Amino acid sequence: MRPLAGFHRVLTDSEVEELHDAALGLLADPGLRIENPGLCDSLRRRGAQVEDEIVRFPRELIEHTLALAAGEEQVRVRAGVPGTELAYPDQLTFSWHTPFRDRAPARVQASIGGGAPLYYDHAAKTNRYASGEDFLRLVRLAEGIPEIVTVGNGVHYLKEADGRDVAPKMVAIKGAALAAKHSSKPGCTAIIDRRQLPYLMEMGEIVKGSAEAYLRNPILVNIHDTEPPLRLTRPEAALIEAMAGRRLPIFILPMPLAGISSPVYPIAAAALAAAEILGVWAAAKALREDCPVQARCCSGVLNPATGAASFATPETMLIDLAVAQLFRERYGLPCGTGVGLIDAPIPGALSVFERTCKVFASALAGEPSFPVGIIGGAVVFSPEQVLLDLDIAATAVQYLRGIGGEHFAESLGLIRARGIGGLHLDTDHTAAHFRECLQLPAVFSRLKSTDVRNALAHDPVELAHNRVQDLLARTPLYSIGQDQARAIDRVVREAEKVLASITGAME
Repeated sequence: MRPLAGFHRVLTDSEVEELHDAALGLLADPGLRIENPGLCDSLRRRGAQVEDEIVRFPRELIEHTLALAAGEEQVRVRAGVPGTELAYPDQLTFSWHTPFRDRAPARVQASIGGGAPLYYDHAAKTNRYASGEDFLRLVRLAEGIPEIVTVGNGVHYLKEADGRDVAPKMVAIKGAALAAKHSSKPGCTAIIDRRQLPYLMEMGEIVKGSAEAYLRNPILVNIHDTEPPLRLTRPEAALIEAMAGRRLPIFILPMPLAGISSPVYPIAAAALAAAEILGVWAAAKALREDCPVQARCCSGVLNPATGAASFATPETMLIDLAVAQLFRERYGLPCGTGVGLIDAPIPGALSVFERTCKVFASALAGEPSFPVGIIGGAVVFSPEQVLLDLDIAATAVQYLRGIGGEHFAESLGLIRARGIGGLHLDTDHTAAHFRECLQLPAVFSRLKSTDVRNALAHDPVELAHNRVQDLLARTPLYSIGQDQARAIDRVVREAEKVLASITGAME
């Protein structure tokens, strides 16, 4: 089929230029607070004005940063990976944060990630703090689903099997070790403290076979967040300094909150998000020009009823898509949208509604992204939601494939062959092509009935739960080679000696 070609634009050409000017204007005045002497010194040497951690960026520095990033993107496009649509084949792997480069992907590719502290237990109908067993369960689930191409920390490893709390600085280490040892497709996991980085990198190098192979395709590290508005905090800045110095990708994910951390106008939140991305990119490039940079905007808005933030509203979609359009059209660079964040605390009608809205809004704007399993404002992971999300993603991909306008001539012949009143249900052509032409959902049953009892028996969440149990029952636990597993266990022990007793934030 010929894929969809026309995509929705939320900004006019002149508005794209205005958004660009607004972002650069904010970086010049009031600037960006960067709580890190090393990054501030590097930016000062590149011409930025720095005073008491407030960095004001000259326009030329941002333009130079964008030119470097555009050059990297061209190299990535030329390199590619045959037979895949992975957006970054040689960078932070494919994660739930990363957009497709192809605006109409040919198939569903998704990842488990996001680092939720809570795990939805469908049998008990409760959200509880995640354990190592929960982490291992989602790793096994990913092994049984071909559409999931990498698996990271869908949950944080917060509890041991006996209920003991994991030491805060060991949460990322223990989760990464499970993904490294028991996933054939390990991806991004959490990192919250620069002191964790050497251990995560060492485990990644064990999996990849060498330091060189690891740098070509880094795993077991994750994104960075700014603190809106216009602040890069001390822990995040220290992480960025440490990762950029090692030429690891810097993936920044601003989360503007319209009506809370930004003016209530959605375009104001978009301007703040774009400014934060460009400022962090400039800081990373000032430290090391060959450090790859990536981004996604994941916005929220004020919920007037509660005073809290909501993430699955028309306004959040518009904010994210405006930033993505700026980067795609003005800079020639991908920037993802916040499809991963929805508000529903459990899988069900609300989670399906919110995810479908966000997936299709992004897909129809040419920014497809298929996160799976994350609900509750990225605080809850649900295995059942993984199956629901995969059906939603498959529906979006089928729509993006287009109607098949290249089949007019063949269609006329097939219609004439059967003639007036002729049916095609039993033809060889239908038997040979229905799988490529018709989407077949796994858990959203298409019921031809008015039978209420039958409909209730096909509740999508219950069907998803049953499918999860079936996948877990027939998917064996993957294990890396024994020598590699022992090496990873050694790294965990070394990390425990240094990190287990540390509490609080960065020093």
